[in-house]
Amino acid sequence: MKYMLTPNVFNQVATLFWNTRWRLLQWSLFSFILFIALQNQISLTTPNVLVWLALFILFFALQVLVIASFIFFFKNLPSTKAKTQNWFTFYRIIEWCETIIFTLLIPFPALIFLYMLFL
Repeated sequence: MKYMLTPNVFNQVATLFWNTRWRLLQWSLFSFILFIALQNQISLTTPNVLVWLALFILFFALQVLVIASFIFFFKNLPSTKAKTQNWFTFYRIIEWCETIIFTLLIPFPALIFLYMLFL
């Protein structure tokens, strides 16, 4: 059975975006700082647009942080460097667990923001 999302596919995607990892982390940090600054400005008389902008910035920061961590996790697969079958199997199990976690985690911030927006 062939799977569309495998550790090797995630490795190829992470390798493709490896050069953007630090820029993504910088955007995430900047967005968190901007959210904190906006959070201090929000009061009961604040327009709803500013509140939604602050929430968008927060979820943007979370999304970028998840994508950056994805790139860091899947740039190098330890199973490719395993010397014995036992270590290969062990690393492969860990990589599959990471694949499942990131398959669920990558869309999570965007889905929560959309859920908040439309509910």
